[in-house]
Amino acid sequence: MAEQSNNTRLLLTRVKEQVSRLNALEWEGISKGKLDEDLTEELAENKETTSIILNELRQIDRKDDLKKLLALHRFYRTQIDGVLKLINEGKVKEAIQVDADGIDQIYDELYAEVFILEKYYVQQKVEARKIADIGTTVSLILSAAIIGALSYSFNQRLWNKNQELKAALTELHQTQDQLIQKEKMAALGQLIAGIAHEINNPLGIIKASASNNNQAMQEAIAEISSLHQRLNSNEQEILFNMINHTMANMPLGGYQKDRSLKRKITNKLQENDIKNARYIADLLMDMGINEDIEFLLPLLKGEQREWTVQFAYNLTSCFINNQMISNAVDRSAKIVFALKSYSHFDQSGKKQLLKVTEGLETTLALYHNQLKRNIKLIRDYQDLPDIWGYPDELIQVWTNLIFNAIQAMPSGGTLTIATRQQAQEIQVSITDTGSGIPEDIQQKIFDAFFTTKPAGEGSGLGLHISRRIIDKHQGRITLDTKPGHTQFIVYLPIESI
Repeated sequence: MAEQSNNTRLLLTRVKEQVSRLNALEWEGISKGKLDEDLTEELAENKETTSIILNELRQIDRKDDLKKLLALHRFYRTQIDGVLKLINEGKVKEAIQVDADGIDQIYDELYAEVFILEKYYVQQKVEARKIADIGTTVSLILSAAIIGALSYSFNQRLWNKNQELKAALTELHQTQDQLIQKEKMAALGQLIAGIAHEINNPLGIIKASASNNNQAMQEAIAEISSLHQRLNSNEQEILFNMINHTMANMPLGGYQKDRSLKRKITNKLQENDIKNARYIADLLMDMGINEDIEFLLPLLKGEQREWTVQFAYNLTSCFINNQMISNAVDRSAKIVFALKSYSHFDQSGKKQLLKVTEGLETTLALYHNQLKRNIKLIRDYQDLPDIWGYPDELIQVWTNLIFNAIQAMPSGGTLTIATRQQAQEIQVSITDTGSGIPEDIQQKIFDAFFTTKPAGEGSGLGLHISRRIIDKHQGRITLDTKPGHTQFIVYLPIESI
């Protein structure tokens, strides 16, 4: 029974990894708006592998435990395949407009069901295993206590960060009632959905990585007592060399998938008659092992190869997940800073010494969700001196200009933001590759309440308010537009107190 539970758990682990890998590949294709040859081949390979694993699961005795999992997988495949079909048919706009949150919810339910089943079969295996010797038990208890203390400290820090994010959102909503300018309130309302999504992304990474850490550590602790029984001294030495190699070469941003590298590793494994070559290649890549696997062959040719690679992966994934959590926390902190900067309203009425690029970056951080979909962002910043001005009001200028540029490129394009210094003034240019502004309305765009947007989508005050703010800074704004090129340039004096 223990062996059967262990085999089922390993299959479920592979299902989880395959579903996660497929999800990443599928959304990569959706975000690009096309499925190139490499991506199509990779999707086909992973779908085939997933089908094989699911068929193996269907062969086990206790099929009733897997009914919900199989049903969720069929439902998820129906939804995501529909989107991919639209992409293949060139209906990119329809594909982008699908209910992504609904598909993500189905995926989350599927992922959660796999996790529940894994936990169930792990528990079965633990109950069936004989009690380890006293020395090992004491070591495991001490390890669990240390991990528990570290986990509590880390979870407390995560809780504090989450509270800070919630407080920032609360402050953002409260600020709406205090904003004097109606246009800023409208822009804020348009941003909230995107900001919430940007906050949920790092929180999701933190939650998933923490969950993966807990599971990997539980599995490693459960298996460590059998290490000496499964591997001889030479194989143990190779195992720890593999772990040390992964730790020594771990990049700051985590490992990136390389399809050509995966093929090389798979081919080399197959050349050495190693079974489940594709699955083992995936795990080795996740640990940062390249095609130079000669030193691992004695271990990979042994009967315990899959158990050994999985054991090494569980140990090293804890460190990789911690890096992902750290990066997600940094991303959350950046969003919090942008929210605080945007929501701040200075009532003193006095000019302050400011950095123009900080205001630009605050605005870009808030529009990151819209920009990352199909717009290429180019930053062309030159070193600029600090200037005297009203930071909150200038952020409103950048918000209006950048938002208009994004809306001018509904099918995607390039947004270029450049800064220059000429004599005693600085220039900030915001350029998009949209359709341009018709000549007959170019003289009206700065008029109050003039808008070309449909009813309910614009107040017609954005550019009017922007020019008044620039005038207040004793600056000026110019427009150069034609099809495929629209550029607003804001000129601000360097010394003006």
